Amino acid sequence: MKRYFKVLMLSGVVLAVQSCGIIKDYKRPNVETDSVFRTAIPQTDSTSLGSYKWTDLFTDPLLQGYVDEALDNNFDVQIALKNLQIAEAYVKQTKANFVPTVGVDVSGSTSKIATNSRTGSFLPSGALFNEFQINASLSWEIDVWGKLKSQKKAAVAKYMQTSNFIKLIKSEIVAGVANQYYILLSLDSQREILLSTIENRRQSVATITALKEAGTTTEVAVKQNEALLYAAQSLLIDIENQIKITENALCILLGKSPSAIDRNPLSEQEIAVALQVGVPIQLLSNRPDVVAAEYNLINAFELSNAARASMYPVLSIGASGGLNSTNFTSLFSLNSLFANLIGNLTQPIFNRRALKTQKEVKAAEQEIALLQYEQTIIKSYQEVSNALYSYNANAEKLVLKAQENEAYAEAIEFSEELLSQGLANYLEVLRAKDNALNVELNMVTLELNKLTSTVQLYKALGGGWQ
Repeated sequence: MKRYFKVLMLSGVVLAVQSCGIIKDYKRPNVETDSVFRTAIPQTDSTSLGSYKWTDLFTDPLLQGYVDEALDNNFDVQIALKNLQIAEAYVKQTKANFVPTVGVDVSGSTSKIATNSRTGSFLPSGALFNEFQINASLSWEIDVWGKLKSQKKAAVAKYMQTSNFIKLIKSEIVAGVANQYYILLSLDSQREILLSTIENRRQSVATITALKEAGTTTEVAVKQNEALLYAAQSLLIDIENQIKITENALCILLGKSPSAIDRNPLSEQEIAVALQVGVPIQLLSNRPDVVAAEYNLINAFELSNAARASMYPVLSIGASGGLNSTNFTSLFSLNSLFANLIGNLTQPIFNRRALKTQKEVKAAEQEIALLQYEQTIIKSYQEVSNALYSYNANAEKLVLKAQENEAYAEAIEFSEELLSQGLANYLEVLRAKDNALNVELNMVTLELNKLTSTVQLYKALGGGWQ
């Protein structure tokens, strides 16, 4: 028995030495991080907008309440948490692979051999043979090549990938709720502008009608003013419809049935946090999708390790023992004891190429995971750059639109005064009013775009899940 164990242990040592070249250690791929945001903002300051909690960014108490509600009740979050439980169960399973498999079997049998058979002809007629057995078995695969260890690492990486998917969903929910809320506020502002415009155009119709009756203008001018009034009323219907649709969309994020949404005015919204992008390398740890992509790469890397190890011999130890007797009354005596110890070294030779195919597939999947990781990083750089461009462009346009709006307001005032004196054409007044309305509505849209660009930059820098 001692010699048997020495041979078994020596075999294990030899195989363990050879296994050093099979299992490889994971190393993070090199990625570009120098000046990748294409912005004039310095990229050496470690302070990043994405490192702030969402409560620091969104100070509107109603918006904060909606974000909290969404994080608690959103269906995507609840589904992701269930997927995390599944991943955790697989981690526990891979850890248990290092523990021997133990089983207990209790059996009893009675058999009668035919008298006319070769064996039965030597036995008394009608003889019965009984056998009772209690058997405990143990089977243990020794992880010589590191296959089980790699499988455990792969399962842990999958768990961490799922955990970061939850962070990603939370980040998207925070951004989604904020965007929908801001859209609602902008629609409210446009609705107020349209209500004011409709009232002004009603007065204009009354004024131009009076001028027609006084003989200073024509019926055409009256109809043109009425057409402008109808156009504004039609646009108001569209805005009110969009308000209801946006409220319903926000309710879906909150995990509840469609209902009215309480909100504060757009003018009260303020982002007090500085728009700093931080150091590009921070994205590798801040953005949940980038972290999840790397854990996916680690998972594929470790499964590739396990696939290579599967092509080498499997060293296992099996043991069984228990009680066996033909008479139940003597089953628990010392003479009924039996035991077996088996050592196996199994080398797969021909199994229809299954192991080689598995190795090739896992290697290809590892390459795919690497490409997906690199793609996710490049996409993150793009999203940061796009958000910065959008914010700056909308801020610059807003200044110009304010000046344009002021110019149109003066043009309307001068045109109406000249029209009342018969020194201007009514078409000039109509054109100025129509342009002024479009500019006012565009200014609201630009204010909205500034807010949503800030939200997108926050999300692109990995904010929202903290």
